[in-house]
Amino acid sequence: MATQPIEQAVQGYTYRRPGKAASDSEFPLGPEQSKNRREDAPSGSVLRGYLRDLLSAAFPDETAQLTFADVEVRHGELLETWNDEVKDDLESLGADTATVFRLLYDPAGSVAVAGEHPDKDMINAYFTANPDRVRQLGRALQFGKLAAAARNNLSERDMTRPLSTDAMAWWYSTNMTSHSLFAPGGVVVGAGAAPYKGLDIRV
Repeated sequence: MATQPIEQAVQGYTYRRPGKAASDSEFPLGPEQSKNRREDAPSGSVLRGYLRDLLSAAFPDETAQLTFADVEVRHGELLETWNDEVKDDLESLGADTATVFRLLYDPAGSVAVAGEHPDKDMINAYFTANPDRVRQLGRALQFGKLAAAARNNLSERDMTRPLSTDAMAWWYSTNMTSHSLFAPGGVVVGAGAAPYKGLDIRV
């Protein structure tokens, strides 16, 4: 299946290296703050509507059916595209992408380097200046959660059974909670490794 590139230009971005590197404690949202900002996560019929819209955006042909295996493929495409484009953006800004770094994603709307990296502040500033990149990562991680939920609960035959987006959204809403879909995405191992294979999502 061909990858559809996510077209997003880097917003007007300038960076000035500070004299002192920020510490890990300066991550913008702590666990409690993040939890409080997720209070409006959808549930019930609202969750079904959200899932239907999410699936329809990835598979825009409303008349066609899709399978849970298609969702797995879409997850891989989103991650690969995001990884490639963000790596290119960071390299164009002069960031060191040869040194492996980990990213901490928070569904309240932030991505930051976890641990140390020579260009940690530059990378954090990039994500602050480009919120669309954060949203793209969040969408990719949600597709990963959808793919994992199906893979853990369905047989191989059911994974390849065609369904409408409405039917698939119904299945997900009855087999997942809104918390599981909107919970923190964990640590993403990013640049410095092969695209897609280098992205290790721990949920």
